[in-house]
Amino acid sequence: MASRRTRDGLEAFWAIALLALMAATFRLWLPTSWTGAGDYPAVPMFDLVTVGLTQQTASVLSIATTFVIAMACLVTVGVGRWRWVWPIIAVSLVIAVLLDQHRLQPWVYQSFLYAILFAISPRSESGRLPEATFRLIRLLTISVYVFSAAGKLDFQFLHTVGQDFLRVQLEWVGVDVSTWPTKTRLFAAAIFPAFELCVAIALCWPRTRMFGVWMATAMHVGLIAVLSPMGLGHSPGVIVWNVVMALQAWWLFAGPVIEIEDDAPINSDAKADAGRVGPRAWAVMGFAIAMPIFERAGYWDHWLSWALYSPHSSRVTLQIHESAIDRLPDEWRVAVTADDESDRWHDLNLGQLSLAVRGVPAVPQARYQWALADQIIEQAGIENQVRGKVQSASDRWTGKRDAQWWTRPDEFQKAGDAFWLVP
Repeated sequence: MASRRTRDGLEAFWAIALLALMAATFRLWLPTSWTGAGDYPAVPMFDLVTVGLTQQTASVLSIATTFVIAMACLVTVGVGRWRWVWPIIAVSLVIAVLLDQHRLQPWVYQSFLYAILFAISPRSESGRLPEATFRLIRLLTISVYVFSAAGKLDFQFLHTVGQDFLRVQLEWVGVDVSTWPTKTRLFAAAIFPAFELCVAIALCWPRTRMFGVWMATAMHVGLIAVLSPMGLGHSPGVIVWNVVMALQAWWLFAGPVIEIEDDAPINSDAKADAGRVGPRAWAVMGFAIAMPIFERAGYWDHWLSWALYSPHSSRVTLQIHESAIDRLPDEWRVAVTADDESDRWHDLNLGQLSLAVRGVPAVPQARYQWALADQIIEQAGIENQVRGKVQSASDRWTGKRDAQWWTRPDEFQKAGDAFWLVP
């Protein structure tokens, strides 16, 4: 059973975590004109004109939601168990994502789910979360590790990102994995998702839970090192999220070392702990755990399915002709790479563009990347100087993808007709 101190502090802990994550990804939450991102386009989930919003109004609303989320988190940290704060945070996160899909980072979705559970859970007279809610959040956390591991037990991860993880870690001890046989390297890369799955299993049982906490801590510390500047040099937000997840493992599954006496009525707390969280909380939890099952079929987003560091996701590959590069903002040209065929076409890497300009990974979803490419093409006026392809998620066993090539504006628009939630 979670102690009172652990449950009392969970809301404040996550409010601090959300503030830290937003600070680490501030270029995602502030107008691009404030952060030196040039004209990097926001990709809303709807056509702003159809709902009567101008671009300027949407920008003001975006700033307002960021301010509201920050203030609500500060109130939670400073005042404590104010239940009404969490619906405000949940609604503000939804509005922020509707205005720009780029904000649909996995930790934003996680924060939204927590906010819903905090908002709808029954409370004792002192405002304390019931033990049942705490257990639901534990269950959600275990599911994150399970689906994250499942997403990496995949041809693409084992042959690409898994090899990068392996190479970086062994380079620190002077081992060159490129000399290893291919099967050995693939087996070694499979250790990463296997270890993560073991973390999830260990956290399920009281007798192995502390072992699972230490395993989770080791895993997140390892990821922080690999993704840090001395490794793959990933974004600050990803590193901060791994710090948060390591701390959360201790908060949820280990509990505090020192208990603090509480003067709240025992009968009230016992009643809250004995009570159920209700069908709404179970519905939220059931939805969050069930929907990742449909990710491979294309009915749920990759990040919302906790497909983390897993390159099997759908995507858009964009190439720009040499004559059109000058039309891009200076800040964007770092994402333009030379083409090996020397035919005057260059890759415009949307993932690299996102990291360089906004400091966060691009949403690994063909829907978002198509809409982003569409706005970039329109802003730069290069409709006839781009080409590329839309690729499906890869097959788990072979790594193969379905691809739809386009070289003309009408072919590009046709490729986008298959997507939902694009403006």
